Amino acid sequence: MSPRCAKNIRCTEMKLTNENIAAAVEDVRDFFRLAGGSEKDVLKICLVVEEALLRYRERFGAEHEFELYTRKWLRAPRIVLRVNGAPFNPLQTTSDDDALFSNEVMQNLLHYDDSKTVYRYENGCNEIISISPLERKPIKIPGGSITVAVVAAIICSVAVGYLPQEIQTLLLGDIITPVLSTLMSLIVTVTVFMMFFSIVSSICAVESTTMLSNMGVPVIKRFFFYDVCIIALSIFISVMFFPVLSIDSTKVFHLNEIMGLVLSVIPTNFVDAFVKCNVLQVAVMAFFSGICVITIGNRVPTVKVLVAEANTLMFKIMDMVFTIMPAIIFLCIVKSLSTSTLAEAVTVWKIVAANCLAYGAFTLIMLAMLRLKTAEKIPTFLKKISPAFVVSLTTGSSSASLPQSLDVSKNNLHVDEKFCNFWIPLSLVLFSPSKLVQLTVSAFYASAAANDPVSLSELFIIAFLAMQMSISTPNAGGGIAASFSILLAQLGLPLELIGSLMIADVMTGNIFTGINVVVRECELVTLATKMNFVKCSVEEEARR
Repeated sequence: MSPRCAKNIRCTEMKLTNENIAAAVEDVRDFFRLAGGSEKDVLKICLVVEEALLRYRERFGAEHEFELYTRKWLRAPRIVLRVNGAPFNPLQTTSDDDALFSNEVMQNLLHYDDSKTVYRYENGCNEIISISPLERKPIKIPGGSITVAVVAAIICSVAVGYLPQEIQTLLLGDIITPVLSTLMSLIVTVTVFMMFFSIVSSICAVESTTMLSNMGVPVIKRFFFYDVCIIALSIFISVMFFPVLSIDSTKVFHLNEIMGLVLSVIPTNFVDAFVKCNVLQVAVMAFFSGICVITIGNRVPTVKVLVAEANTLMFKIMDMVFTIMPAIIFLCIVKSLSTSTLAEAVTVWKIVAANCLAYGAFTLIMLAMLRLKTAEKIPTFLKKISPAFVVSLTTGSSSASLPQSLDVSKNNLHVDEKFCNFWIPLSLVLFSPSKLVQLTVSAFYASAAANDPVSLSELFIIAFLAMQMSISTPNAGGGIAASFSILLAQLGLPLELIGSLMIADVMTGNIFTGINVVVRECELVTLATKMNFVKCSVEEEARR
């Protein structure tokens, strides 16, 4: 074996022995991997090179020499396998008796995602050339297609403003409005059915969760308490930015209004609640349906299985419907901005400010409680959870940071492993503080934009729906947009206002998701300390 190098070209001369063939294949594999080639294509190229060399050995003998050239050609990794002698194409032969791969298999190996392998005969040499372009890494945009839809909609809204009035009326009134109305109705309808099965399935799951550990009940109670606190704080902040809360004595504390509100959530017709998308009635039916499933579940186990499968099916359907969510958001924003004045468009910043102020205040409260009730110092605590925070911030997904959250909780914060395994996954489902803030603020913004005061009875509906949808609707894939649509539809507010709400969500989405990790870890350490689930670190034991 004798290697020669010239600039960025590396040439190796070897005989066609088994050892040299194996070494050549290993060189090819290492070369393409270091160059950043596609793993799938690299594997195929290595198999083709090995089979080609074996066929050349069979044709010319083990003492015959071959040359292997490796180089980067126009930044793409490229190899050339050169064998002197009579023309012989090892990529396509007539005899497969002694070959490792048949010709049919060989042809399948030559079908790559991006790479290319060809044979040629030139100047008395058989040459096999393989080129593998660098693996294309997709550009990751925070928020993905929804962010693209928001930016494109803002640009299109500006362009629409320069069109003649007749064309604007045609686009907005005759095309965008009916299409948007139909798509929004589809989203609301599918979300209502998904919420029904999600609530029923959650009730069935809670039973098994509480049976596993006595810590289930206090954890769920604390989640409920924090949800109420977040909603109360969000209402207080929202009133500062959108003063639409009506406490007129003529509208409040009337017995008939209270009774009407209570009776309105009781369904009189099972089908009618779904047809009219009455979320409150659907939630009540789901609650009692879940109780019934638990009651008969032990006697008829297949009922729970059917509910779980139905819930999975509805989430699959929701995923399919969510593929058109960017288009819906695009249309909402175009219609909202095209028909709004500059002053109305600026109200998006009021939504962002209200969201940030409300969630920022709650985060500071959670950090203060952590400092008062535990031995953790805030700077040290933030440093310990930084790996999970960074993953959640950059991906915009709390689920993506789940492995890191478990790791920092067990190893950095020294919380009991069993408690972490129970609490952290449960918190992702039952404790979504940023979503509660966004839904509460969105209701006040929409009421202000529609000049529709919020009564105390409607305040109860806002709080109830915010808590319910923070649990029963997914956060990813446009789930927050579906939550906005359900909330506005239940309050009788224009669904077109979702456009402005989604602009605000895109501006704060990743940041809020990252802060969710901070808030959850604060509560985890505080509760774990209270329940004696925090173990002393090695440094603390040494100091003792």
